[in-house]
Amino acid sequence: MVAPAVAVASAAVAAVHAHGPASVARSDAAGRVTASRVQAGHAGPHPNPVSGHSGQSASSNTAAALRAARSRSAAAKSGARPSAAPPTRSSSPSASSSPSILHCAGSSVMLPANYAAIVSFLTAHGYTKFAAAGIAGNMYQESMGNPESVGTGGGGLIGWTPLPAGFVTGNPVTDLRTQLAAVLTYNQQWSQYIPALNAATSATAAADIYMTYFERPGLPAAANREGAAAAVAAACGF
Repeated sequence: MVAPAVAVASAAVAAVHAHGPASVARSDAAGRVTASRVQAGHAGPHPNPVSGHSGQSASSNTAAALRAARSRSAAAKSGARPSAAPPTRSSSPSASSSPSILHCAGSSVMLPANYAAIVSFLTAHGYTKFAAAGIAGNMYQESMGNPESVGTGGGGLIGWTPLPAGFVTGNPVTDLRTQLAAVLTYNQQWSQYIPALNAATSATAAADIYMTYFERPGLPAAANREGAAAAVAAACGF
């Protein structure tokens, strides 16, 4: 169980508007890549070399064409090459700048509910995959990943104690979004430990860090948190 202050609950509600709703469907993507668009150049109109302008004869045009041909031949012999046009920059985001799409599937009894949505949301908001799995593993112990979970004096994904108003409303889709945004705010209380959490080299290590420095539970049950984190990592392929 965790016990954030009343101010944290208020900040959590604000965070919902700041970060926007999180998707709960497994097929949801954190972002989609828009295909790059390159603008093609358009050539202007060309004058007719035969008709020319008034006072210009066909023979003078022919002579001019011969001089131009000799000039091009001389340039070719000297090795001169026309300068290449600068490449056109694409204004669309590249694939590397967009969040990865997670495809998670597993059957372990240690998997928390909504784990794919939880991991996708957290990785889209700056957490590494191992860190996200570690947090999800802690949610397994606190709520089984069910945003509607309510216990003695607390409830929700991470076992807020007391449970803030508006976190559990009977609408699991809306409540999952609200609580995931609130988790981001809650974690900021311990922001000095976020770099260590993101530096974890395994899901189980991340689960231990989140348990010790963020959740700080009275009943650690570390084996459950680690096992669930490992199950999430395996199901999501990392």
